[in-house]
Amino acid sequence: MEWIETTGKDLDEAKELALEHLGVEESEIEFEVLDEGRSSFLGFGRKSARIRARLRPSFPNPKRERKPRRPRSSTPETSNDKVEKPRTERVRSEKPKEPKKVESEENTTPRVEHSEVSRVELANAAQEFLAGLMHEFGLSGEVTVTHLDDESMELEINGEGLGSLVGPRGSVLAAVQEVTRSVVQTRAGEGAGRVSVDIAGYRMKRRAALEKFAREQADKVRETGEELVFEAMTAPDRKIIHDTVAEIEGVSTRSEGEEPNRYVVMFKESTPFEEANSDGETARVDS
Repeated sequence: MEWIETTGKDLDEAKELALEHLGVEESEIEFEVLDEGRSSFLGFGRKSARIRARLRPSFPNPKRERKPRRPRSSTPETSNDKVEKPRTERVRSEKPKEPKKVESEENTTPRVEHSEVSRVELANAAQEFLAGLMHEFGLSGEVTVTHLDDESMELEINGEGLGSLVGPRGSVLAAVQEVTRSVVQTRAGEGAGRVSVDIAGYRMKRRAALEKFAREQADKVRETGEELVFEAMTAPDRKIIHDTVAEIEGVSTRSEGEEPNRYVVMFKESTPFEEANSDGETARVDS
């Protein structure tokens, strides 16, 4: 009997699905646990439990194997001893082959799964995960794929009352994106590419607010000549500040500190006629 694989929210559900598929009682199957399932990052969402199962092989009664040991060689050909002996030997010769077949299937299954998953299937998997996450939060809305190519995918969640999935300054959104990326990588291996998740247009609004703030602060730095230290930011937010200031003459930025407390420093650039000060990182002399 070939093995089948089933998944469920926990091992009990995965076993029930296997029993339903095979149409037998639990005592009639044997199963192996491939993944026990566990809570995902930050405690929301779950990784499904996965097992494989098959009908238990039917072997002759082991007690009959001992009957050929009786020292009676003149037993009629219709004797059970003569009938059972070759059957017992045949089973014993085949039995070691079973584990080898199972081991081969276990070693090849992950590679086949990764090679056959298309970009569309990966995007669908990301959609299903995000929809399940919203269900766990008791939220309703729509998950759409706004961009998909060979190197990246972008998804957006729209609905009412999604603030809990965004969190303070997008902290929960960042975690949601990271977990979604892990889901895609689990299915695709190294071919997952870049995964971006937005909720109710938060990233676009955040970018606009940060760009405006960066320009306002750049004017102050050019007037006073004093360095301005920003509060700790996520890497995407820091990039917005750097990109915005890069288009403004007379000021520049750098990042300092260690994650998760890394921050941006904005400073006035030196003119071609100014000499470099003692901090070579904050001054520039044009040739």
